Amino acid sequence: MKTTLFRRPGVRAALLALCTATLCAAPMMAQDSSATPPATQDNMGGHGGRGGRMGEERQLSMLTKKLNLTPDQVTQVKAIDDDTMAQAKAVRDDTSIAQADKRAKMMEIRKASQDKIRAVLTDDQKAKYDAMQAQRHEKMKERSQGAESPAAPPQ
Repeated sequence: MKTTLFRRPGVRAALLALCTATLCAAPMMAQDSSATPPATQDNMGGHGGRGGRMGEERQLSMLTKKLNLTPDQVTQVKAIDDDTMAQAKAVRDDTSIAQADKRAKMMEIRKASQDKIRAVLTDDQKAKYDAMQAQRHEKMKERSQGAESPAAPPQ
């Protein structure tokens, strides 16, 4: 029965048209999904970037809990974070700066932000903050080493 079905010219033509349409539609669908514009700061309400506003709020919440920040310290840290975000956005938006220079400038901004936050903290809080930063640094180091090491061959 199957062999007689494909011998009919109308069925062959329909099958050929169906296969052709499927093969032509697949690349078009791939182009459509990639045609969406990349997420920019404008698309994210101006709080884009890596962490964005949510990352900033999450960091402030974590610092408040782990360091037991006073309301005055929370206000000061929030102001520092807002200033840091504004500086980082200015660097990201500056098209005259080379990518390597942007990275160096962002690291300077982050370091200055950490120094300003440390200045707001008490001595006990500074010790905890430094420990948190060291732990974060170790996690980042482990991740980067994991990405650089080649995958183990399958056994």
